[in-house]
Amino acid sequence: MQTKRFFTFTIVLATMALTACGNADQFAAYNSLDSDNGHVTLQDQRVHDIDSDGWQTTLPVQPATVGSPEEFPAPASAPESEEDGTLPVQPATVDPKAVPSHGTVSAEQIEKDRPAGKDIVGTSKLKPTVYYFPIFDTEKTTCPDSQKVTLYGQGGKTLIRVCKKISDACGLQGSCSIKKNGKIRLLNILARIKGQNRYFEIDREECKYGYGVRTVCLDPFHTLAADLSIYKLGEVIYVPSVIGLILPDGTLHDGYFIIRDKGAGIMGRGRFDFYSGFMPWYDKTNPFNKIGLADKNTEVPYIRVTGAKAKEIQVRRNYPSIPKDNMPLQ
Repeated sequence: MQTKRFFTFTIVLATMALTACGNADQFAAYNSLDSDNGHVTLQDQRVHDIDSDGWQTTLPVQPATVGSPEEFPAPASAPESEEDGTLPVQPATVDPKAVPSHGTVSAEQIEKDRPAGKDIVGTSKLKPTVYYFPIFDTEKTTCPDSQKVTLYGQGGKTLIRVCKKISDACGLQGSCSIKKNGKIRLLNILARIKGQNRYFEIDREECKYGYGVRTVCLDPFHTLAADLSIYKLGEVIYVPSVIGLILPDGTLHDGYFIIRDKGAGIMGRGRFDFYSGFMPWYDKTNPFNKIGLADKNTEVPYIRVTGAKAKEIQVRRNYPSIPKDNMPLQ
């Protein structure tokens, strides 16, 4: 997707669209059909392709906070594709006068929760960016009724009427969230019928933050999008420098992430996109932004985890769904 197409929108909408573009194919399907008779199944297909994801490096960010290194257990066998090395455990904030980004996690808790050597596949450094699910507020983006268009669901059912600029953005993105009368509706393109986009509404009870690959739910602040030609869906990644990161609901991050998504611009080993739910990547209060994960020039160590520890984390995050006590919607 070329960013030039977004300059026809307002600055705010353009910023949102560019942000989500790196993972426009995080959702389910985009088929071209002659009719919508019958059920259209959820598939894993790209909605849009982009040439690069360099757009996420346009804003200055605080460097990632990395503390003193500590020896981690060596992998049970030498990794074939990852580098062995020493990794940091608890990071320290860069600016002592800044609002702390991390809470205190005891050394005992870190020791108890980190993976054993037999569960480590390999270690290396990652290059991060952050993506989110943008919300278009119909109360802030207003237009005369004559300039509104209808978004349709399967069978031509009317879902919602919005300003054309929002409709265009949803079509370009392949997915969008629309806030109207205080209610947020998450829509994703199901199919294109005779040149007209048809949407389905994401189940807010099952996957209230959207879908990753196929029917895997996106889990805010614990999800990674990765190159699935290198990593496996459901694979667990451990990022020690994130341990203790204060999340919006006040909880402290355990450092573990699960790959639930892929991205058109997320390619190569160690290239991960961190999902922050409805919180924009450029928001200075976004925990990932505060520690530099919104900048792909940042490099922090990570561990690929397998075995019993990986299964434990999948259960902890209720993969492929999300935890019942997940943070509330904003």
